[in-house]
Formats: sequence, C-alpha cells, structure tokens
Amino acid sequence: MIVVMSWSTRAWWLVGPIVGMALGSVDSIVNHVPVLLGEVGIARAERGGWSQAAEFGSLILDAGWAWAAAAVLVGWLVSQHATTRQTSGLWRSAAAGGSALIFATAAYYGTDLLFDGGGWWGMATRYWLVGSALLGPPLGLAGALTRRPGPVGKVATLVVPAGAALQMALLPPPPDSRMTQPVRYSVWIAAVLVTAVVTAHRGRRRNAVPSPTDPLGG
Repeated sequence: MIVVMSWSTRAWWLVGPIVGMALGSVDSIVNHVPVLLGEVGIARAERGGWSQAAEFGSLILDAGWAWAAAAVLVGWLVSQHATTRQTSGLWRSAAAGGSALIFATAAYYGTDLLFDGGGWWGMATRYWLVGSALLGPPLGLAGALTRRPGPVGKVATLVVPAGAALQMALLPPPPDSRMTQPVRYSVWIAAVLVTAVVTAHRGRRRNAVPSPTDPLGG
C-alpha cells in the first residue's frame, strides 16, 4: 500500500525546501545554457534557438515576481488542509513561504558554484538570504489567505499577477535581449487572464453560503 502524506499535515515543512530548491537550481541551470552551448562570447540577440528559449525562461525565472509566486504557491499548498486554514495554523504557510525563498537562494548560488566555481557565501548570497527571510513569510501568508472569501482573499490572490504586471512595466528585462518583448507581453497577458479568472470565480462564490465550520468564511 502506498501512503500519500498530505503536505498540510505531517510533511508541511517539506513543501518550502522542495519548491525552493527546484526553483533555485532550475533558474541557475537555465541561466547557464549559453555556457553549456559555448555561446558566452556571442551577443545575446545573436545566440541560437536553444539559447533564446533559455533566455525566455531565464527572464521569467530571474524576475522577482516569479520568486514571490513560488512563496505564495507554497503558502497555498500548505493551507490545503482544513486545520491550516484556521487562524492558528496560518503561521505554517508563513514559515513555508520563508523557507521556500531561503532554500531557493541557497540552491541558486549553490548551483552557480558548480558552474562557475568560487565561493558560495558572498555578499549577494547574504543579501538575498536576508531578503528571503523578510519577504517569504508574508508571501506565504498571502498564499494561505487566497482561500478566504471576500476582499481579503481577492487581494491576496491578485498579489502575484499585479506584481508581475507592475514589474514588467517599471523594471522590464534588458533591451539587448530578443526575448524582452515576448516576455513582457506574455507576462502581461497572463496577468490579465489570471485577474479575469479570479474575478469571475469569486463572483460565483459570492452567492455561495460559507460553511459555518470554516473560521475564515465571512
């Protein structure tokens, strides 16, 4: 018999490290595709198809909104179980969001170390570890709050799409990349679609009667 352990019960604390390590290592590997293909000395706009595809993924994964989305996702996953939707259980989502970004940072610079050598404990690593510890918990908490009905849940659900659209407007990818505009348009379109879906879904839920046993319903 295969026993499936719920993330939100005994193994909830594993969600952050697993998602974080996957994000950080994949991000670093994608960034090093031109190195693996021997195209480092070639201008970004003139690299081959595989490097361009990796560039698209890199511009997505390197963005702050993508890392924020990972912490929100982790908080949402941890809050699946009814007990973690209680106010007393929200700290699990917050802790999981923080651990996701901390492990993502560690995995990112650890994978960089495999490609580039040098030291792991540099200024950039320390800077982003501190940032992860500060920003990860509230983002994880936002992931849990997306399950709430009403304005709180709606605002929490729109944190990622709104942040992604705003970042693409204020901090766009570098202009020397052929993938700059495709990434910007892709993110904007995705943000609009997610916002529309969330608005429609919550509009249908507004007429639903909340469960009296759900402490967050209402």
